[in-house]
Amino acid sequence: MAFVVINSVRTSAAELPGILAEAQGLGLEILRAQAGFRSARLVAAEDQSEAALIIEWESRDHFVTYRQTPAGRKLIERGAELHPHIAFYDVVSAIDPTS
Repeated sequence: MAFVVINSVRTSAAELPGILAEAQGLGLEILRAQAGFRSARLVAAEDQSEAALIIEWESRDHFVTYRQTPAGRKLIERGAELHPHIAFYDVVSAIDPTS
């Protein structure tokens, strides 16, 4: 099953646009070329109190391999500047449009 990394930042409604702009400026498009990359979503809480970057990988091994590349290290270092809460999840069950 897949492996998911979630980086979330709690903030105020006034600061949320800046955090979203910083996250969008991280150069996430590089993920498309990474082996095992499935998807990335940048989401904002409806009440404007939190932003989360949700990245799905085919496996934990794919994520670890990417994280050890120069591009992966750079992206993680830049993202860490936002001081996110980082959580890692194994997908236990999934319902997709094609399954």
